[in-house]
Amino acid sequence: MPKPYPTLPEGTRIYAVGDIHGRLDLLETMGKAIESDLTKRPIADPVTVFLGDYIDRGPDSQGVIDFLVDNHHRTPRQICLKGNHEASLLEFLEDAGTLYHWEDLGGMETLLSYGLSHHDLMGSAGAESVQTIFRENFSKLHETFFRSLELYYKRGDYLFVHAGIRPELALEEQSDDELMWIRGPFLNYEKSFGLFVVHGHTPVEHIDRRTNRLDVDTEAYASGQLTCAVLEGSEMQYITATTDGWELFDFIPTHK
Repeated sequence: MPKPYPTLPEGTRIYAVGDIHGRLDLLETMGKAIESDLTKRPIADPVTVFLGDYIDRGPDSQGVIDFLVDNHHRTPRQICLKGNHEASLLEFLEDAGTLYHWEDLGGMETLLSYGLSHHDLMGSAGAESVQTIFRENFSKLHETFFRSLELYYKRGDYLFVHAGIRPELALEEQSDDELMWIRGPFLNYEKSFGLFVVHGHTPVEHIDRRTNRLDVDTEAYASGQLTCAVLEGSEMQYITATTDGWELFDFIPTHK
């Protein structure tokens, strides 16, 4: 029988950060918020989980990846998951023909942040030319980061994943595409998944807690609000980071 509340092992706190989408300004604020919270409330085993979609749509995707790469050397321990937008970038590295699909997802903003010009993107040279320039500008360090991203992370009673999972299917049987892209079958499922799922991918106006999952994607690139769930024991809090600063909240509204 499932527990009434998901729990983490004693001495563990997880900061689960929602979709960033090129908003380096909000990510920097969130980084300061997490550091400040740890200073005020130290704990033996802090972990930060970034839930994917670091790039596209917002103005500084390259800066976000620089931050995340550098953040590997900081405390707390950092886990970075792969979102569908990171998958789209990797597909474009291999197949120039996917450029237009990626641009529909906001990829043009990422290309501009990596030094391509509007002339490069609007010219007549085509997708192969854009791919060539992007490969030249895309550092090996960043490529290594993208290729090292995990699809999910499990800890205690929690599963952290970008989009969600297909109900009633074992985790090891889930496809990569569903972990990064799924919506309807996952969002509409009201029974237990076996683990409490913390995810992004589907934008919500406010952090959305259900009986079986928690959505922390508050559409940072458009709303100006980046959200992070703070999980410890059986307690849930959350941090919001905006251009005006950050705040830690002790209560998450519950939606049935």
